[in-house]
Amino acid sequence: MNSLVENLETRPNSFILLIGGYFLLNLIVRVCLPNSLEMDEAGQILMSQWYALGYDTQPPFFNWVQHAVIDGIGQSLFALSLVKNLFLFLSYIFYYLAARQVLANKSLAVAAALGLLTIPEIGWLAQRDLTHSNASLFAACLFLYGLFRTLDRPTVVTYLVTGIAIGIGLISKYNFSILCLCAFVAVLANPTYRERIFDWRILITAAVALAIVLPHAIWLFQNFEIASQDTVQKLETDGREGTLWQIARGLSELPLTVLSFCALTVVVYASAAREKFWPALREGNQRTRLVEVMFGVLLIFLLVLVFFMGTAELKTRWVSPVLFLLPLYLCMKLDAYNVRPGDFLRRFMPVILLLMILIPASLVLRITAAGVMGSHPKLTVPYQAFIEEAVRKPAIAPALVIAEDAFMAGNIRMQLPHTPVDTETYRLYSPPFSWSKDRPVLLVWRDNGEGSARLPAHLEDRLRQRIGTVPPLQPQTTSLPYIHGSKGDLFRFGYAWVRKP
Repeated sequence: MNSLVENLETRPNSFILLIGGYFLLNLIVRVCLPNSLEMDEAGQILMSQWYALGYDTQPPFFNWVQHAVIDGIGQSLFALSLVKNLFLFLSYIFYYLAARQVLANKSLAVAAALGLLTIPEIGWLAQRDLTHSNASLFAACLFLYGLFRTLDRPTVVTYLVTGIAIGIGLISKYNFSILCLCAFVAVLANPTYRERIFDWRILITAAVALAIVLPHAIWLFQNFEIASQDTVQKLETDGREGTLWQIARGLSELPLTVLSFCALTVVVYASAAREKFWPALREGNQRTRLVEVMFGVLLIFLLVLVFFMGTAELKTRWVSPVLFLLPLYLCMKLDAYNVRPGDFLRRFMPVILLLMILIPASLVLRITAAGVMGSHPKLTVPYQAFIEEAVRKPAIAPALVIAEDAFMAGNIRMQLPHTPVDTETYRLYSPPFSWSKDRPVLLVWRDNGEGSARLPAHLEDRLRQRIGTVPPLQPQTTSLPYIHGSKGDLFRFGYAWVRKP
């Protein structure tokens, strides 16, 4: 452990090798797991059928990168995991570089960057299924690096980097704008840093960000109803409870949301710093105050959501754009208190190394032990077995697959990478297909288990939109065992072949 700490303190490349090896391990783990998909993964596979300026309720940047990688190396679990882990790897690298800009003792930058692993949404959920959030995290870390460089040593390049980060962030996830707002107010409130906003080079930042965002912004304006439907539905649901009840729920959820995001990080840093942790929190400087103002602006923003927007359920997506700064903020406090980084890292690194083992191990165990635990994670649904039974064994080449929803559509597309896949729940794209007597259309849905195969009405409506008059159908069902499931635990598929008269 002493040798590792010494290398991390004195050789920046050691950090790069450590975090690079960790994400390589996660990539290997995902490739070894079943090729059924999580929710976000399925969306990426479905939408990799086409390029567009916008897709649904999420901005398109991750989709573009994922599609380009699939075009380059083919559709596979490796392609999915490569993009995810590359974004995460770059996030940690730029977070580390940003930390080195603001910490007097550069060794603490290692603790700041590795502290991201202690945040559940970044350390664990980002590996399990997140996609757009990973691109947004990368943009946020790049933004931090550009911002801190601009505040201390402004150049045309630092303003340019900041503009690129803002542009990428806004087309990665809409809540990235919260970070921009908090940073702008914090810089504006600081007399020393304020002049950076009124520097003529800020026009470079604005121009670059606008150039990156504008194409998607035009699409967003034209398709605002589709892009905002999840948020609108959520607000409508909240509105049924009454204003006072909504506010009460929102205020009660606020501390719980913040606590769930921050608790593990605070515990880990407090344990490593020991008796110096609480005195260090009383220390501060111009840089820590900048981050504290950002936290304060975030709190005001959340209160506005509760009191004026009717938000009764505060999710971590509202706090993560700013609270991801917590590990860096705690290291800035320890730095201001002149904590010896060697002693801190020797107590900090065992916890981090344990997390580096537990996170990939948990991703494996939640699948391989699903039967023992009586759970049915999405990766255990037997899509590959279904395609083998319904398509490959009878040697039928479907001209088009119409699936019940986008999640199932992405999973079917994963098994049939050269077959166009459609879904009624996604309205912006209708893949072209060539229907013939030898190449029928395949309909797929989740069977309700009532004993008779029934074609869902919305699936029939979508089929009618694609082919016109619907011929007589013979729906079928098949029950297949879950991957790593317990004996007798089955998933029921409904399906029907639509042959051209």
